[in-house]
Amino acid sequence: MHAPRPFRTRAAAALLASAVVAGALGACGGGPAQFPDRDAVTAAQAVWCDALAKVLGGGPKWEHLAACKAAYPTSSPGYLRQMAKCFPRRLEAAGDEAPERSQIIALCNSEIAGSINEPEAQAQDLMESRCARMFRCENVPPAECKAGFAKLDAEQRVMLTTSYNGAGRYEVADCLDTASCTDNEVAGRDACYKPVTDKLLWFPY
Repeated sequence: MHAPRPFRTRAAAALLASAVVAGALGACGGGPAQFPDRDAVTAAQAVWCDALAKVLGGGPKWEHLAACKAAYPTSSPGYLRQMAKCFPRRLEAAGDEAPERSQIIALCNSEIAGSINEPEAQAQDLMESRCARMFRCENVPPAECKAGFAKLDAEQRVMLTTSYNGAGRYEVADCLDTASCTDNEVAGRDACYKPVTDKLLWFPY
């Protein structure tokens, strides 16, 4: 029998309807205006789009530029701005030998983890949800959960918290709070992160 689910209050609890961000490979148009980081995300998305336009061809005349800037990803402003520097640079440097996009993103994740200027404190609600699920489904005490998280390397911590913007963090936290426990809880937790992680970066194809 699983341990009782602890009560937890989340300041953004009233924002469920606006928290879902959808779209192919990266985002949908618009975004949840109620989250305080929305303007910063929109500005950082423009930086990402300009970087993509430069490296993929066309510059300001790139045919996908407007669609890119209209998209709202699940990534935080800091993650977007750092990725806008790393991804194009690595893609250009690789030239015709460029690996799959996912490989470049993985390399950049490792490179930029320590440079993302997003305080972990703003992801407290997400961490509470993660630890609450581990307590509910695995009987892991919250203190043990938090201590284990603190021991992760910088890249792992970033990819579990501050790589996401407010809407993205809420979407993951809501899944962790409401999804049923599974026989494989590592996979169960990962399943809550994957849809949001898949929408961190917008691409035209």
